[in-house]
Amino acid sequence: MPDLPPTAEKGPKVALSDVKGSSYGPTIKAQLDEERATKASLEARGLAIITSSSVLATLLFGLVAFTRGNVNQAHLDVGVWAGRALLLGVALFALAALLGLWANLPLKYKEADVEVLRERVQPKEWTIPDPIEAARYDAVLNVQVLDRARKANALKAQVLTFSIAAEALGAVAVAVAVGSELWSLTGWSV
Repeated sequence: MPDLPPTAEKGPKVALSDVKGSSYGPTIKAQLDEERATKASLEARGLAIITSSSVLATLLFGLVAFTRGNVNQAHLDVGVWAGRALLLGVALFALAALLGLWANLPLKYKEADVEVLRERVQPKEWTIPDPIEAARYDAVLNVQVLDRARKANALKAQVLTFSIAAEALGAVAVAVAVGSELWSLTGWSV
C-alpha cells in the first residue's frame, strides 16, 4: 500500500466539521462497506453455483445409471447425439462448479497496512491536535483499501458470470439430450 501523503501545512485552527473533507470521509467509508458486502455476496453466489452444478451433475449420473442398468436388467439405450450432449452437460456443470470455487478464492484484499497503523498509535502521532489531517489520513487509507477491493470484486464478478454461463449451457446441453431422445420416440425423421 502506498505511503500516506505528508502532513498538510499548518494554518489557523479549523474544526473538522468546518471543512469539506468532513463529508467525504463518511462517503468513502460507506463505499468501502458496500464493497465488502459485495465481496460476501459474490462468494455466496459462487457457493450456490457449486451446489447447483454438483446436484445437476449427480442427477445426470443417476440418469446414466438408470439407462445403463446392469447385465441382468433391461436398460434404455441413449442415442449417440443425446450421449454427447449429456457428456457436454456434465463437463459444463463441472466447469461451472470449478469457476464457483475460483470465485471463492481468498484474493488479496489489501486492508490497512499494520505498519502505518502502528505509526498512528505512537504517542508523538497520537497526541497531535489536528483532527482534519487525521480524518484525511483515514480517508486516504480507506480509498486505497476501496481501490483494491473494487478490482478484486470485479475479477470475482467476471468469474461468477462465466460460471453462471457454463451452468446455463450445461442445462441447455441436457435439454438437447432429452429433446433428442424424445424426438426419436416420435418416429419423425429430420
